[in-house]
Amino acid sequence: KLCGRRSATRSPRRTPRARNALARAVDRFASAPKLSVPGASAWFERGVVAYSRESKLDLAPGVGPVLETHGAVSREFVHALAEAMRLRAGCEHAIAESGIAGPQDGRRSSKAAGTAFIGLASAAETLVEACAFTGTRAEIMVQIADRALQMLREAVET
Repeated sequence: KLCGRRSATRSPRRTPRARNALARAVDRFASAPKLSVPGASAWFERGVVAYSRESKLDLAPGVGPVLETHGAVSREFVHALAEAMRLRAGCEHAIAESGIAGPQDGRRSSKAAGTAFIGLASAAETLVEACAFTGTRAEIMVQIADRALQMLREAVET
């Protein structure tokens, strides 16, 4: 897997709560086993699978122009989705991701299977990481979930 090219923007919003949320578009339930441990509810507030365009717009009102201009699999959309999720959930951190797990047969996107953007929003900043994963559809979904939770772990530990 290859991840990199983080970008960050500062956000003046502060929401004091030591819980976390995630908005998923690709991996659906690949992160479920990682959250199925005793005590997860002490740090995990909620998760949302925003798979359709309508669900993405419902979760993050006002991102329609971002979707039209950049598409769902973009740094800009994931940035907006992560920030919207953090504010809606009232959490300290929120993770958002969007990508193409594959296969590419019949897809309209010019982006390769394995392309993903993973964002982490906090009160201080929102980071978005561009990733290129390899493997089967299921393997890519797991890699996206693993990297998203690793980003959260890194943020909480620093």
